[in-house]
Amino acid sequence: MKSSPKRTEQVLSFLTLDQCERANGLPGVAVQGVFTDAEFSVAGFRPNRAFVEFMHDVIRTTGPTDPSLEKAAAKQGNGWVYIIDMRTPEGPQGRVPVEDIIGGFEVRDGRLLENSYQPNEKHRVLTSDGPVRLPSSLHAALVRAALERGRPV
Repeated sequence: MKSSPKRTEQVLSFLTLDQCERANGLPGVAVQGVFTDAEFSVAGFRPNRAFVEFMHDVIRTTGPTDPSLEKAAAKQGNGWVYIIDMRTPEGPQGRVPVEDIIGGFEVRDGRLLENSYQPNEKHRVLTSDGPVRLPSSLHAALVRAALERGRPV
């Protein structure tokens, strides 16, 4: 019996190799997407819908108690606090392209409203400026959740 060659894919993940080893493999929700070309180009990148949904779920559930978001909400008063992709060229206080706005929480009386998180459908997992980079506290929550809930692919 002849065995078929194993198919390999070039994937993008936010986990380090050490974290993958601790998880006994790469959890499927940690795969940000797959490259369909040998150049690893933005045009050849296909985002993993499971990752996108997972990322927004982590932000939705951990965001309301995140100290940096709570501080931003207190300063905002009323309106929206947006989660800005840290890869954005001018930084989160500069001019931010729409593909670098991950989502936002509604703020009322200086507090984030639970269940108000709205993902930005125009956010891109990978752009010419690199892969999505969450603010450090949300990135840490994403890693924790992936290692706790994820199943290796």
